[in-house]
This record gives sequence, structure tokens and C-alpha cells, in this order.
Amino acid sequence: MKSYLLVACSVILGVLGQLFMKKGMLALGPLDEPNIMTAFAIVFQPWVFGGLFAYGMAMVIWVAVLGRLDLSYAYPLLSSGYVLVALGSWWMFGEQISATRWAGILVISAGVVLSAKK
Repeated sequence: MKSYLLVACSVILGVLGQLFMKKGMLALGPLDEPNIMTAFAIVFQPWVFGGLFAYGMAMVIWVAVLGRLDLSYAYPLLSSGYVLVALGSWWMFGEQISATRWAGILVISAGVVLSAKK
């Protein structure tokens, strides 16, 4: 049970990382010409920084997962992050999700359920 909780924490932190980075990039606006100063501005934008931190924590937890579960079993569970990012994008940013994308999300969800069966 603890392994599944670690997987869930890793996925949720990865999703939060993506959503936070998107929020930060929306705050910064479109980038004109990337350079080293732009990179610093991006990394130290508070939402982006928080997203990178969440992503880093997800990676640390994922390493713990790899010590407990078979990779061929655990890795497909990360696909649930695609579903959660799509839902979070729809909820947080008002992104439109077409019927085709919803169908894809349903297929991914079915795949996660099938891969979770031992």
C-alpha cells in the first residue's frame, strides 16, 4: 500500500509542477528571444520556481518507487498524470478540451487501469 501512495504522491507533484510552471509562464508572457537573463527570469518567477520544486520532489519520490516496484509495472501508472494535467488545465486555465481529447483521456485512463492489474 505504501508503494501506491508514493506513486500517487509522485504523480500529483508532477502534475502540480506542470500546472505551476504554466501559471508562471502565463504571468511572464511570451518570450521574445531566449538568453541567459531570460532563463534566470523564468527560473526565479515564483510559480515556475514552485513548479520546478514540485517536479524535483516528484523525482525524489519516484526514485523511492523504483526501489519498491517493478519499472514495467510502475511506469505506466505515470500516465495518470496526463489525465490530471488535462483536467487541471481545463479547470485552472479554462483550456478547451475537444471530444477527441476526452476520448484520448478515456483511453489513457483505461490503459492505466489495465496496467495496474497484476
